[in-house]
Amino acid sequence: MKLLAGSNTVKGTINDGMDVEFALRLGKAVGKAYGSPIAVAVDGRTSNLMLKTALTSGIMAVGCEVLDLGTVPTPMVQYYMSFHPEIKGGVTITASFSGQEINGFKILKAGGIDDSFFYDHPVEEIRANEIAGVPGLQVGEIHKVEEFVEGYVDYIISEVDADAIRKAGLKICLDCRNTTFIPVAANILMRLSVDCITIGGDTSVLDADRLVKLGHIVKSQGLNLGVAIEMDADHCLFADDKGHPVQGDKSFSLFARHILGEKKGKVVLPINSSTLMENVILENGGLPIHCTVGEYTVVRKVKENDAVLGGDIFGCMVMPGKFCNYDAMIPMVKMLEIIAKSGPISKQIKDMPDCYLSRSSFEYPDSKIPQIIEKFKDINSGKEMDLVEGVKVYVDGGWILVRQSNVKGVVKVYSQGDSKEAADAMVQDTIEKLKA
Repeated sequence: MKLLAGSNTVKGTINDGMDVEFALRLGKAVGKAYGSPIAVAVDGRTSNLMLKTALTSGIMAVGCEVLDLGTVPTPMVQYYMSFHPEIKGGVTITASFSGQEINGFKILKAGGIDDSFFYDHPVEEIRANEIAGVPGLQVGEIHKVEEFVEGYVDYIISEVDADAIRKAGLKICLDCRNTTFIPVAANILMRLSVDCITIGGDTSVLDADRLVKLGHIVKSQGLNLGVAIEMDADHCLFADDKGHPVQGDKSFSLFARHILGEKKGKVVLPINSSTLMENVILENGGLPIHCTVGEYTVVRKVKENDAVLGGDIFGCMVMPGKFCNYDAMIPMVKMLEIIAKSGPISKQIKDMPDCYLSRSSFEYPDSKIPQIIEKFKDINSGKEMDLVEGVKVYVDGGWILVRQSNVKGVVKVYSQGDSKEAADAMVQDTIEKLKA
């Protein structure tokens, strides 16, 4: 019966908490909070029609119109909303990389921006409150939105030097688990004259095993690049021309180097980023701006600081423009442009040192987490610290970060060490000390 809620997302097992009753009540709460119209979309899960029917019924029951965007990933919903400011809110039915037995909802406010909806409307409150519907003649309607995909494709292509990519004759492998997005990606690549082998990786998470398998295909087929897209099509990581996985901090650093080579400016990166990322920014005349962990914070800080780039270690890239958001297609085509103009990735990143990162988490009473963070600060009194979010302590060979997760009742611990073993040990040692 437990639903796992973050700031703007909630997930749960189908018909065990994540059911039509909750979807109906959520629809009413969203409609009341934002007003009309509300955009709704789904990914490719088998339970989506059930939840969508209940959600949209709730939205319409409180007098709001529903704009049905169909089966598209979240970035395309955000793209559509960013060009239609009259849309008051949005809901995508997706559980990102979770299995088919899990589903969830992601809430967006006007402009397609992530909203901390579940902070203001806790799951328990949504379940308990009975929101009355409007009189029959005031019930909202549902409208199917057609033919916005081509506009999205046009926008993505306009963000790069398409002619340079076409002339390069590139060949890639695209690992995309989201079957609804494959035709869109194929359309983009076809218009850029990029030959593509498309596979569906055996995991939805952008983990090391998935990138290794992608790399095997790149190497065996003599391709220029491998691109792995996260289930909701908002993050991507790469395998280089030699079949080696490219860690997220190195792909970010490659983007930073090339973008700062064209235009100096500020670059936004979360507090859990590797030192490589910050060093590359500084070496190429940029100004690093630290922010709290989370994709939306990166987006917001890029806009606030008029930054030339933002991103994290997990394959999130944010580039300025009218559609300024985290979307896997933009870094994918930008990486194609970088290869077309500057050659193979393997040569471009060969001088970048490895940074060994580790992370873990543990559950703790939400009201007592500030005490845990203060305890970590006291343990490390006298050491260099960064307090942008939680407490980040700089130690020999790297750093340790302790912060409160966006999921209630969870503490996150991150580290960077001079080896993977050292980084893992720092995380586990920190957790043991904090729980003692």
